[in-house]
Amino acid sequence: MKKAPPITDAMARAMVDTCDLRHPIGLRDRFVILVGRKALNRRSELGRLEVHDLLVEDGGVAEWVASSKNDQEAVGEETWVPADPDDPRYDPVAATRDWLNCLHRLGIKEGPVLRALTVAGTLQSRATAKVSGDFVTGDAINDWIRGRAFAADLPNWQDITSHGLRRGGAQEIADAGGDPTKQGRWKEESAGCSSTVRVNRSCH
Repeated sequence: MKKAPPITDAMARAMVDTCDLRHPIGLRDRFVILVGRKALNRRSELGRLEVHDLLVEDGGVAEWVASSKNDQEAVGEETWVPADPDDPRYDPVAATRDWLNCLHRLGIKEGPVLRALTVAGTLQSRATAKVSGDFVTGDAINDWIRGRAFAADLPNWQDITSHGLRRGGAQEIADAGGDPTKQGRWKEESAGCSSTVRVNRSCH
């Protein structure tokens, strides 16, 4: 099966540049791109984030991952996403604050962080949204990410999915000489992405 290409920092910024930060959809998608990439989130983890799972500080965002692929007993684990204050447009802290504030304006103060929205920026009816229970589906998140890749005119936009955020973030850590195993919530014994080579081959 063909793997989703990693979304590099340059690609992520180009995708964020297509987000209208005056519109709820733009604020939501920017949050997904910036935080999802730095937290090495799987799409299932993103989809099941709840408002109380996010603690925003000036220095970064603490994200509580309640369950993941390698945490079937739902023990949970905290992931730290550091701030990038050089340019607020690309800062995960600013992106999180802006999206949470937008949710508050929409009347949302608890429950799922990610919401299906209409083109007008209102909450989408459950009858037409891609949801599973109270949460948006992984397919919905993929649609948002691929749409941003298309809008950014990335050459391989049709192959890009939300998994590319995870792969790209892990690749960045590995290229800097780090080990993304902990941040990516891989089993230590498998060391799924503990080197650049393994990042290219794995990162599930």
